[in-house]
Amino acid sequence: MRRFSILLPALLLLFLSSTAQALPGVGAGVRGTYWFPDLSATAQTISGGVSETKFDLKDDLGVDDENFLSGEAFLRFGRVHFRVGYTKISYDGSATLTRDIEYNGQIFPVNDNVSSSFDVKMLDAEVQVDILRPDFVAANFYLGLIGKVKYVDLDLELTSTTLTEKQDFQGPVPMVGLAAGAGFLNDLLRVDARVTGMAYSGNHLYEADAFVSLVPFPFFRIQGGYRYIDLKADEDDLLADVELKGPYVGAQLSF
Repeated sequence: MRRFSILLPALLLLFLSSTAQALPGVGAGVRGTYWFPDLSATAQTISGGVSETKFDLKDDLGVDDENFLSGEAFLRFGRVHFRVGYTKISYDGSATLTRDIEYNGQIFPVNDNVSSSFDVKMLDAEVQVDILRPDFVAANFYLGLIGKVKYVDLDLELTSTTLTEKQDFQGPVPMVGLAAGAGFLNDLLRVDARVTGMAYSGNHLYEADAFVSLVPFPFFRIQGGYRYIDLKADEDDLLADVELKGPYVGAQLSF
């Protein structure tokens, strides 16, 4: 017990010392991904305080899964990371309705052929501050806190031969979260993850991104990962529940 009581503070002091000295310099770069998400989405409008038909974009409107590009630029000063990112998703569908759908105060009747378009643009601005960043010979680790704002612009339009109705949701969503990662063989191989979220007034937005990357050439990194977004928007007479999850491949150029 006496040896343990001496060894534990010594190890803690060594860990804190290595953490304090592990301050990388300046880094910058860009990252692009090609995402293969599975969509799960429902929507309904509220007219005069009364909820209208809740419908499923896939089951009721014939929307199919699509693949999307996403981009990110980053700048790092020691423990502080700045990132901006942009993702745009766009779905189209067409179906013969198997039931009446009331949307935005109008009735789209059963057996009517309805086309739909669903677009979501997401612009991210985030800051990450690493609270731990120790180095261990050829390996390293970090744990950081994230504060970000995600601006969401969501549009849902239904069109038939006689009607066109559209509802949208726009606004910034503040989010907080954690980032963690580890590098091996002097960062030739890395594992990284970020989780952020916020819930307020019947709305929520959660996002997670985890990926593995390796360096085949100097300054160039290839990646494979999994991204998850869960959005519930209850604003401006539109209630939408959207879940996007799936793998992606990517590449990063950094200096």
